[in-house]
Amino acid sequence: MTIPTLADYMVFVEKRMESASAVMDPELAQSLSEVFTTTAATDTDLFNFIAYSQGCHALAQACREQGDYEGAGLYHAMGQDLLSKAANALADLMVFGVEHLGLVRH
Repeated sequence: MTIPTLADYMVFVEKRMESASAVMDPELAQSLSEVFTTTAATDTDLFNFIAYSQGCHALAQACREQGDYEGAGLYHAMGQDLLSKAANALADLMVFGVEHLGLVRH
């Protein structure tokens, strides 16, 4: 048994979301909702924002391929929003690091 890497987790999330184009299972919907509505900015949150964003884009593509352009638009927009959240989380973590090190900001 091997310990999954962050890349393995990202592929798992992407494949799981991509397969949800037919039917979104409640557990996946709950996970996506939790990631989408979190306001925290930890390193785990940052990675979840990126992984679920990639998953949303994969799901949007799967919806497009099935002719569901409305669903594709929704999941694409959610993926873009999660990328924005990732950028904001990264900025928050950088500020925390600067403050923690006691560096002077100008």
